[in-house]
Order: sequence, then C-alpha cells, then structure tokens
Amino acid sequence: MMKKLIAVLALALLVCAGALAAPVDLKTAPEAIPTQEEGTLETFGLTFPQEMPLAARNFVLTARAEFEKYPFVKLPKANDYTHWYYEDEREIGWCSVFQIYCAYHSGVQLIKHKQEAAVDDGDVISAMEGRVGNVYYVFDAYGRWQQADKMEAIPKPGAIVIYGKRGSTPYTHVGIVETVVELGDGMYELTTLEGNVNSTIKRMNYRYDATPKRKYYNMSVIPEEEITQENCQYTLHSKDWYITGFGYTW
Repeated sequence: MMKKLIAVLALALLVCAGALAAPVDLKTAPEAIPTQEEGTLETFGLTFPQEMPLAARNFVLTARAEFEKYPFVKLPKANDYTHWYYEDEREIGWCSVFQIYCAYHSGVQLIKHKQEAAVDDGDVISAMEGRVGNVYYVFDAYGRWQQADKMEAIPKPGAIVIYGKRGSTPYTHVGIVETVVELGDGMYELTTLEGNVNSTIKRMNYRYDATPKRKYYNMSVIPEEEITQENCQYTLHSKDWYITGFGYTW
C-alpha cells in the first residue's frame, strides 16, 4: 500500500513539474497551443505568401514533416493519429484526423460543428471533426468556405481541400494545400498533403480548373514533360473524384 501511495505521489509531482503532459481533451475543442516561432520547423524549401499567418505556415510544415516521417508508408487504420484523437484502437478512415493532428500541433484554433466560437478575420482555424461533411459545415459556418461548383473557388496554401465523388457524396476526403501555382485562365497547379490515401500519407501534385467546362470535372494530371517536383504522386486519387471546394484556414 505504501509503495502504491509513493508511486501516485511521484506521478503527481512529475505532472506538476511539467515532466508529463496532461492528455488533451478532444471531446471538446481544446485551447490552441502556442504557435511555434518562425524558423523552428523545417521548411523543406517551401515559400509562402508574405501575408500568410505563421500558424497557417506551420500547419503546412507540420503536415509535410509527418509525410517525411512516413513517406508513402502503408499505415494501419489504427495508427499514431487515430490513437491520439480517439484514445482507443478503433480502425477508421483517418484523413480528417490527420489534418486535426497537424492543426493542433501548429497552434491552429480548432472548432467543432455547431460550436459557437469567437473568430476574427485574422484568426487561423480548422475543423475538429472526423466526418468530412462536418469539416465543410465548420468552414461554411464561419464564412471560410468556397464551393467549386458555385463560384470560381481559388485555392491557397494552408487551405483545406475537400474532394467529392461523382454519383456519390461531395464529402469523400479531405487534404491540406501545400503550394499553389497559378497557371492562368483559371488553372492552378496544386501540391497537397493528405492522410489516408490508400492507407498512407501522400503528397499529391495535380492541376485544378476553377472554371471547368463540365461540372464536377475540375481535376487533371500534370503532363509528364512538365513534372518538376520530386516525392509526389502524380496520378489522381480516382477517375470519379473532383474538388468540392476549399476551406480557408486563414
């Protein structure tokens, strides 16, 4: 009994001293952790718009670091990200959990669906929702959503991209926009970081047409002779997928 009491007291002292971090309560949206200072994260040679907030930059850099940790490695459905979020061994699609993990560890303010949160124009936000449809609802509720079939939806680094599947749901999958290159005439080259693409973290590179001739046909492959980046997947997720829209984290 005495040994057990001593162990409990020792654990309490460690927690008070900051040696052990208390678990994050993910049943409600937690307070955002401090944003890491400029220069503390590996940049991987990426450059960002000057006006892009630091938390949004770190969101991209954290996602890229996770990709570099597991580049195209097949992960189980119960993995580091699902363990962190659900605190159990459930096996589940984890594309949104991946972006939640990266957002939280970047100092981004997380918001749950139907939560009333104070959000100013300069705040960096993302959705703390495992269901992709609820990710859309969060961004839409705070005026941060651009629907690709209703407007000329413009991508930008640090945004959330949601994909749909023709003939099915418009909320199939979610990823993080790493870089955007404007090509003119409504065409953009996107590089994205995405969890749970065939059970892996993938870095995708493709073209997006903001003014497509056919509705729900706004993605295309980059011509092989124009491929310049390394360590990317250049084939599309699926021939039936399209970009539903973009959620602006900033």
